[in-house]
Amino acid sequence: MAINIILIFAICLLLLWVYNLRKAVDKANHSNRFSFNILDNLPFPIIVKDIQNDFRYSYWNKEASTQSFISSEEALGRSDFEIYGEEQGKKYRTIDLALVQAGVTYHGEEKYTTPDGVSHDTIIAKSIILQNGEKKWLLAIRWEITQLKNYERELITAKEQLEQAIRKQKLALRSINFGLIYIDKNYKVQWEETTHISSLVKGRQYVPGKICYQTSALRDSPCEPCAFKKAITSGKIVRHHIHIDDVDFEVTATPVFDDKNETEIIGGLLRFEDITEKMKIDQMLKEAKEKAEESNRLKSAFLANMSHEIRTPLNAIVGFSDMMCQEEVSQEDKTDFSAIISNNNELLLQLINDILDLSKIEAGTIEFNFTSVDINELLSRICLQMQAKNTSPDVQITFAEKAEHCIINTDQKRLSQVIINLATNALKFTPKGSIKMGYRIDAEAHEIFFYVKDTGIGIPADQKDKVFERFVKLNTFAKGTGLGLAICRVIIERLNGVIGVDSKEGEGSCFWFKIPY
Repeated sequence: MAINIILIFAICLLLLWVYNLRKAVDKANHSNRFSFNILDNLPFPIIVKDIQNDFRYSYWNKEASTQSFISSEEALGRSDFEIYGEEQGKKYRTIDLALVQAGVTYHGEEKYTTPDGVSHDTIIAKSIILQNGEKKWLLAIRWEITQLKNYERELITAKEQLEQAIRKQKLALRSINFGLIYIDKNYKVQWEETTHISSLVKGRQYVPGKICYQTSALRDSPCEPCAFKKAITSGKIVRHHIHIDDVDFEVTATPVFDDKNETEIIGGLLRFEDITEKMKIDQMLKEAKEKAEESNRLKSAFLANMSHEIRTPLNAIVGFSDMMCQEEVSQEDKTDFSAIISNNNELLLQLINDILDLSKIEAGTIEFNFTSVDINELLSRICLQMQAKNTSPDVQITFAEKAEHCIINTDQKRLSQVIINLATNALKFTPKGSIKMGYRIDAEAHEIFFYVKDTGIGIPADQKDKVFERFVKLNTFAKGTGLGLAICRVIIERLNGVIGVDSKEGEGSCFWFKIPY
């Protein structure tokens, strides 16, 4: 009886243990199913390989099926060689073996091609799951990053395009011949391009991130005539001129307004342009304009005076010619009248010749005929001609200096014209004393130096530079057109020479010129 009770009790205990065990198994199975349901519904592929069974797949979730177009039934129990083929299978097996041997986690980007031929960018993570301290399972998780990679490639392309645009912009800015600086309203330089002007001003520069007036003007506060300060204060473009280290700059300051609030000034753009050459050209143009205006004024005065200049010798010629025809005029008077008529003929001819030469100079058609000229013979003849014209016993005209022989290739007519003009002027303005003409040869310089020196009234110092200009007459009461010396200058310059004068008022003048020998 007791044995039966013990047996029944033991059976009850066994049934209780079986019940509890079954309950625990059901709970574990439920937990496993729950875990697998979670893994199965995750939005990325999860696969498990059995390392000890030739790396065959033992788990393949739904997303792995969706992305690979391979169902779990087709994948489970098969290896990579059986699923993907020899080439791709070998690639995966090499990675798996290396991972198992190293005993580390693998993480990397891979191109994954689905059976439909579409290539996917993915991140693959593989790790080893240990069971009882031994390598058992290989867990692989794959994330689809194709869209991210597309975004990355687009960003890289956009970055390259932006960098290329910036490079082109810098090249364009670097090619401009002026400086360009952007400064915020707190006077801090944001960017600058001053390549072409930085070498003009030493020790001054605009530095991004620095206060502009500290590095450019070497000051602790803005300059009083600061164009930038005026521009951001007034909201208008400001221009002014500055002179630094012998360089003239035109500074243009343009205010920059906020694109969201068009009344708020956020900074300004400074433009520096080197206008040194422009200033020089402007000055030259101004001087040329003044010179042209002066020339026109003198020309007008010349034309107004020309009728008088021509009428005077014509009246003398006509008047004394009529007087010579009268019977009661003595032979002695006729001789004097003839001399007067001759002198006025010569004066009238000189006036007409000067006007004709001026016309040729204006038209650029003045002609030169080069021949061999004996300079000693030429100056001797001119000296005799001047002596014949000299009516004052108080003036001596001499051919004072010469070489033993001198024959050059030049235009005899034009050379004579210059020397005669210089000698005639000397005779006109030398009431007493001497007039010396001559030449000397400078063999080293290959030049001949001609001169006509007098002891006449001389030329005021402030008028010396004007005597070779057209229509200039230092003595308005003296006969002549005021063209002779200007024509002489043109002739000598066309002969590749230079002409000048040394003079002191009250002591006389020395007109000279040099031509190639």
